[in-house]
Amino acid sequence: MAEHGLDHGLDARHAGQIGLPAIFAAFFWLGITSFGGGTAGWLYREIIDRRHWITDAEFLSAAGLSHIMPGSGGVNLTVQVGLRLRGGPGAVAAVLGLLSGPLAIVLALAVGYARIGESATVHAILDGVAAGAIGLTFATGLKLVRFSRAEVVPLAVTAATVLCVGGLRWPLIPLVLCLAPISIGLGLLTRRSGNA
Repeated sequence: MAEHGLDHGLDARHAGQIGLPAIFAAFFWLGITSFGGGTAGWLYREIIDRRHWITDAEFLSAAGLSHIMPGSGGVNLTVQVGLRLRGGPGAVAAVLGLLSGPLAIVLALAVGYARIGESATVHAILDGVAAGAIGLTFATGLKLVRFSRAEVVPLAVTAATVLCVGGLRWPLIPLVLCLAPISIGLGLLTRRSGNA
């Protein structure tokens, strides 16, 4: 019987010991501390390395299954791990824990922005941040471009787009529909003159 428990991994031995509040809390912490994707890595560190709730083999099996299912791989993996820990209620607790923290943060930011978003000072600050980001982007681009004949055309089209949309406030879609054929034509002319 002990071997049978080992075949099913740690969840068979610890199923009654891991409470739903503990599952919720662990996944809540994951939800508010993991940034930029890579949920599988964060899950591995928290659930296997730190808590030893499931085995490597179980985690890899759940990760493989989560990649072939439709939807977010991180949420699918959370469901799989929650199922292994406490069945259906464990899966619900894990998903609610993973998603409730980021949801609360986004809602708090939205409420905060709604309260101060009409402020002229906030708009001035955000305009300054946007201008700084655009300036840094151009400065980096200028350092990377050598201004060969082939590179002047894309740079000119980019500058025209920024000027028309950012400075003149022209609508983007009609502008792109006009500039795209011009850009393609100039690119073909540049290529033909380079080949001649």
